[in-house]
Amino acid sequence: MTINNIARRYRLVPLCMIAMAWMGEAMAGSSECYAIKDADKRAYCLAQVKRDPGNCYRIKDGDNRNQCLAEIKMQRGRCYAIKGQDMRITCVATTPK
Repeated sequence: MTINNIARRYRLVPLCMIAMAWMGEAMAGSSECYAIKDADKRAYCLAQVKRDPGNCYRIKDGDNRNQCLAEIKMQRGRCYAIKGQDMRITCVATTPK
């Protein structure tokens, strides 16, 4: 074994450990979401953990669905479709342009 191979191996190990730790956190978060009994809250949780807008479309309440889509897709335009004024203002204030 050359010194270059040994050095490469030692650089690769910490990188793999970081990647595995990150994946473990994402998987633990999604498993916690599945424990939520309310379907809309569970879908919102999964959308947040997985950063997947497909889960937002499962939310039945239109205002919460638009809030979820605005956050996940980072589309402020979704905020303007929210009927509740307080929720719409909060959405606009927290969603980047």
